[in-house]
Amino acid sequence: MIADPYKVLEVSPNASSDEIKKAYRELSRKYHPDSYVNNPLSGLAEEKFKEVQEAYDQIMRERENGYGGGNTSYGQAAYSDGTEEENVRMTAVYNYLAARRYREALNVLSGIPGRTGRWYYYSAVANAGIGNNVMALEHARQAVNMEPNNVEYNNFLNQFQWQNQRYETARGNAGSGYGMGNFCCDLWCADTLCECMGGDLCSCF
Repeated sequence: MIADPYKVLEVSPNASSDEIKKAYRELSRKYHPDSYVNNPLSGLAEEKFKEVQEAYDQIMRERENGYGGGNTSYGQAAYSDGTEEENVRMTAVYNYLAARRYREALNVLSGIPGRTGRWYYYSAVANAGIGNNVMALEHARQAVNMEPNNVEYNNFLNQFQWQNQRYETARGNAGSGYGMGNFCCDLWCADTLCECMGGDLCSCF
C-alpha cells in the first residue's frame, strides 16, 4: 500500500473524482513504457508508471469504501458511477498488459465487479502472459461465448489455441531441451494489444 497515493498523482486529497481521473490519465501517458524504449531512464519510468497505477487503484478502492480523501461522499459517488469507473479501471488493465505487467492487470481485474466480454478477454491475455494457459483458454472461450461476433476475441482464441498446439508439439519433439520461456508469449500478447488499438507489432502472428 502506498503511504500517500494523492501525492503520487500530484492532486489534493480533496480533489474530485474527475480531477483524479484526469491526473491519472496524464501521468500514465507521461510514464508509459512505450515512451522510453531504449532510454536510460526506462527503468525509472516503468517504476513510476507502476506507482501511478497502484496509487489510482488505491484511491478508487478507498473512495468506494467511503473513506480516504477529504470528502466521504466520493465513496458512494464512485460506486454509483459504475460504468465510467469500470472504463477507467479497464484502461488501467490495458496499460498493465501493454507494459507486460500481467499480475498487476489481474489484480485490477479482480476488483471490477462487471464481468463483460472485454473483462474475460483481458483476463485471458493476462493469464496467458503468466503461463496460466488453462485459465487463459477458459476465459478466452467465455469472451467469445459472450460476444460471438467479436472478431478480436475470436482471433485471440484461435491464435491462442494454435500457439498452444505448436508449443505442445515443440515440447514433445524437444524432450528436455531448452525453450524460449515466456518470450514468445510476451511478444504475442504485445502484438495482440497493438492490433486491439489498430496497429500491428508483428505481422507474422
